[in-house]
Amino acid sequence: MKLQAQSSKALHAALNKSAKCIGSKNTIAILDNVLLTRKGEQFFLTSSTTESQLTIPAPLTICNGTYDRDIVLPIKMLSALLSTLPDCVVTFDIPDDSQSFTVEYCTSSEDNVKPGKAQMCLFPGGDFPQMEQPKAEQSSVISLPMSLFHTVVDTADKFAVMDELRPQLSCLCIDVAEDRSEVVFVGTNGQTLVKMTHSNDPAKGGSDFFRGGQPGNILIHRNYFRTISAFDGSEDITIENDGHTIRFTSGETELICKQVEGRYPNYNAVIPKNNPFYVVFDKKEMLDILRRVSLFSSNASNLVEIQKNGMFLTVSANDADFSVSGEDQVCIADAQCDENFRIGLKSTAFQTCINSIPSDTIRMQLIDPTRAVVITADDPAPKVMTLCMPMILND
Repeated sequence: MKLQAQSSKALHAALNKSAKCIGSKNTIAILDNVLLTRKGEQFFLTSSTTESQLTIPAPLTICNGTYDRDIVLPIKMLSALLSTLPDCVVTFDIPDDSQSFTVEYCTSSEDNVKPGKAQMCLFPGGDFPQMEQPKAEQSSVISLPMSLFHTVVDTADKFAVMDELRPQLSCLCIDVAEDRSEVVFVGTNGQTLVKMTHSNDPAKGGSDFFRGGQPGNILIHRNYFRTISAFDGSEDITIENDGHTIRFTSGETELICKQVEGRYPNYNAVIPKNNPFYVVFDKKEMLDILRRVSLFSSNASNLVEIQKNGMFLTVSANDADFSVSGEDQVCIADAQCDENFRIGLKSTAFQTCINSIPSDTIRMQLIDPTRAVVITADDPAPKVMTLCMPMILND
């Protein structure tokens, strides 16, 4: 049997995408490789860890013989070989019942065309473990624009933290409202939080996302964020969840992974309501000054002080151990806040919260120096909100 790829570059790109779901240290040796299967006339590459499985189309066709058995290919060696080739036709010569195959290709030098080949080991496809699909009768299904979901995953990655004791904090939470009116995306590490809202009404800038089942929470561990990037470039992504297994699909690409067990923290309970104070400022100006002033903050705390002085927010930091300090001012565009109001924040966390707001003008809502700061765009109905817990100031 012979299989052929018309473009070595296209095959190399497919292998690189498949490698997104291969762990660096697999407990099962065969998971260091990739499974080649065929459905109808289309070939597929399947890569896997013990808790996730990615299946993508493979740019291969049969040019001789019949494909009557699934095989497992050595993805690292094959990908390394393809990376050294110009864009050319690549042929896999796979003898029946053999434990090896030959990769044949042609390269050119000036007017000369030179054939080349390499021999590699392969493994029986039946030895490759397969993950179970979500149970359709117990599943909820939503479909989202991939551009939105890509932004959601990238943003949540800045807030979710690797925590073995509290694995829920390592997750992106997708929370579909009971009335199906909106879906909320949340990421938190216990000190900062991001909440993104997407309406089910296209007239409100949303999309008709709900496809069936009972609304609920979906917890996606950040370990899968890199693998989800295999869907980049897709128009939409469908997410199916039965409470134990999550299935992502778009076109012929599929990712199956396990859902994190347990209850996600009640994020709405920690978000202050009816904040009496607010200040509005320019996003870029605040970020530039935070980066500048935090050079003089303590390496241990990274603490900066924010104080309202007239139409300015004074940003200051100091490190008593090294006798250094810095201070600068941010112009206030609008405010309702007591004069000399002071609050301490961790500079890196505050910058992450501001950077995650898709607006050039930021509204910071306040209650008192001991309560969380709520950060949104200066908009009547912001779709993205971040929260930053304060730090104690030394008077």
